[in-house]
Amino acid sequence: MKEFPPVALFKKFVNERSHNKKEHIRLLVFMTGSLEIISIMILHLIGFIGLELPVLRLISCLSLLISLVFIVLYLNKWILLIRAFFTYSIIAQILESVRIVYLVIACPPDYETMVVCNHIGSYSILLYLALGFVPRASFYVLVMGLGSLFFTAFYGEGAIDPQFVILFLVLNISTYLLSVIIQHGVRDMQREKNSFKSFRTNILRTLHITQEELDAFLELCEDRKPYEKYEPLLFGLLDERKKHNFLRAVDKLQKKHAAEQQDFARKFPMLSKVELEICRLVAYGKPVSEIAIITGKSISNVSTVRGNIRKKLGLDRNTDLRAFLVKDDKEKNSEV
Repeated sequence: MKEFPPVALFKKFVNERSHNKKEHIRLLVFMTGSLEIISIMILHLIGFIGLELPVLRLISCLSLLISLVFIVLYLNKWILLIRAFFTYSIIAQILESVRIVYLVIACPPDYETMVVCNHIGSYSILLYLALGFVPRASFYVLVMGLGSLFFTAFYGEGAIDPQFVILFLVLNISTYLLSVIIQHGVRDMQREKNSFKSFRTNILRTLHITQEELDAFLELCEDRKPYEKYEPLLFGLLDERKKHNFLRAVDKLQKKHAAEQQDFARKFPMLSKVELEICRLVAYGKPVSEIAIITGKSISNVSTVRGNIRKKLGLDRNTDLRAFLVKDDKEKNSEV
């Protein structure tokens, strides 16, 4: 499916700037938050939203300028994403708190609505930090946000209704706790990932194979029709020495398998090759579901073959097929 050029360019930008999924998400959250602040500040400066007060316009100009500065610093790779996100969020929260304190002290007309809107903006900064996996910054933003919230609630007669105070208090604390839980989860996943990478590297080093060879071998083992794709892929990756060792191991396994089949074929000459193979797997104690996976057949097909084996061996449904096969094999060994 063909993508639109802007979408393709955006994906290319994100992939070039992020080296893992965590960085990928953090970059998207950082850019989304920055563009949101830029849009709101522009709307305020052109008089579409907010109060037209010089101090508030100055704060909006500073917010817009700082947003553009950090975006430019990051795009030019003069600052790391995590550092840009951390510093930018702290400065944005400081400006938001200053805006709230000024509104509460100055008490311009209709300032109560703007105080609530700015507390929503303050909370959104904390929310973006939680979504962006930014460590420690959430705590500083929470402290400043709660400070401005309590100032709003207790300065003078209180700028907003106590219900809003309780609402923002619960939202801020719960979001901060969520960010802490997310951080612990991300660290645990990172440790598990590093442990797995170390384990995988040790396996590859011990076996003297590449990741591509291991992937091809695993696909060869799992696929029901490996000859269509994975056999050529695997043998195309192996060098001559590895091919020789691999084929020698396969040859030994085939000879052992053939000997076991021959043994069952002598004891039960009336069984077909497919039925003999099922007998061998049953004798090994494999369940029907696993036999179906090994042979590439459906469970119902395997059950049908087992039923045919019982009929040919004259066994009723109450007789344990595996016990019969193993018992017969033990009796033969005792005679020898």
